[in-house]
Amino acid sequence: MHADTIAAFSGGSLPAAIGVVRVSGPLACAIGDAIFAPYAKKLITKCENNKLYYGKLLNGDGKTLDFCLAALFRAPRSYTGEDMLELYCHGSRAVVEAALRRAYALGARPARAGEFTQRAFLAGKLDLARAEAVADLIDARSEREAINAAMMLDGALSRELVALRDALTAMTAHFYAVCDYPDEEIDPFAYDEARASLRRACTRLDALHDSFARGSVLREGVPVAVVGRPNAGKSSLFNALSGGEHAIVTDEAGTTRDVLERLVSLGGGLVRLLDTAGIREAESKAERIGVDRALNAAKTARAVICVFDASQPLTNDDRRAIAESEGTLRCAVLNKSDLPARVTIDELDGFDAVFSLSALTGEGIAPLAAWLAALVPDDDDLLVTSPRQAALLRAAADDLRAAAQSAEQGMTADAFLADVERAARTLGEITGDNASPDIAAAIFSRFCVGK
Repeated sequence: MHADTIAAFSGGSLPAAIGVVRVSGPLACAIGDAIFAPYAKKLITKCENNKLYYGKLLNGDGKTLDFCLAALFRAPRSYTGEDMLELYCHGSRAVVEAALRRAYALGARPARAGEFTQRAFLAGKLDLARAEAVADLIDARSEREAINAAMMLDGALSRELVALRDALTAMTAHFYAVCDYPDEEIDPFAYDEARASLRRACTRLDALHDSFARGSVLREGVPVAVVGRPNAGKSSLFNALSGGEHAIVTDEAGTTRDVLERLVSLGGGLVRLLDTAGIREAESKAERIGVDRALNAAKTARAVICVFDASQPLTNDDRRAIAESEGTLRCAVLNKSDLPARVTIDELDGFDAVFSLSALTGEGIAPLAAWLAALVPDDDDLLVTSPRQAALLRAAADDLRAAAQSAEQGMTADAFLADVERAARTLGEITGDNASPDIAAAIFSRFCVGK
């Protein structure tokens, strides 16, 4: 247990409906008795643990600051594993700041970023992978991302890695036991079984590592480029899908000179829309750079929306947009459906889907939004989202692959088990068993103050 007591506001921006003040450490109980007067007419430390009580929040003079709820969580049954007090007051800046000043005056100090979760980690309440999931859950911007982070926080990855690490350690220990105690009745080391186990472990670690690509898409959004000739309605469609006037829309050609990005929540996931410069023969150096960036976005995006002005016949610039987007998952949008049509679906061959809509009025946008939502990863598998974890998974898999190859080549167990031991240590870095203090500190620095 830490010798000092920390306190912080655990919430968003003030003012708010509710403000949560959190205190953790050896002085939490004494601070609770001094700062909160339950209507139960007894000190909070005399009340039941882990239950909410209604009462008065008091300042240093004993005057009532607020009427609020409080709960005392005694060690070890708390988030941090220490005695912990939480006050749920009105989200007034004045009330929250006064409560914190009182806590500091009674011996607490301001908590550092992520220090509550760091204490939970040090107390063994969370391993490092689950602690990272706390930050991911706080930062989640889509329902699917939140679900994946919750799976991580529930220990889905940690349990699997701990089981795998224990199996590797048991394999190594068995071999050395056979070598060190030849006279004991110990089952002989099974080389064929060891080789098969190593291959299965490699396959699973490879799958977890490969899920990082999908996990990155889950966090950062599926990149979708919106391309087309000038004045086809790209920026209007971009604004309609993203729900705001983010791109400038005028009758003047070449208004968009750079790639604009906007995250849009669709189907419980994120789509990262990229509004691009109109594709045409550029009239200036700046516009030429914009066109080049538009073409690059079309080549690197996960999918492309080709926008056409359906009220005008197809032009050479339209045909260039079609040609430049070939080889990519793409849909065609016949925009300006509120005007007489001069382009037909039959003229747009080779697209995965075609939509007729009006970006101006919003009519017909729903089917396009549904098509975009289907691009978001929707599998129920656990997705690794941490670059740190992905790198360690790759390193562990490579060590096990080298061990399996050595075993298959007939090398003795003491030769290939060195790679197995290294892989087990690497898996321990993911869960925090072998992580350095600097790595742990870097992870907790991601957190907000109060968490």
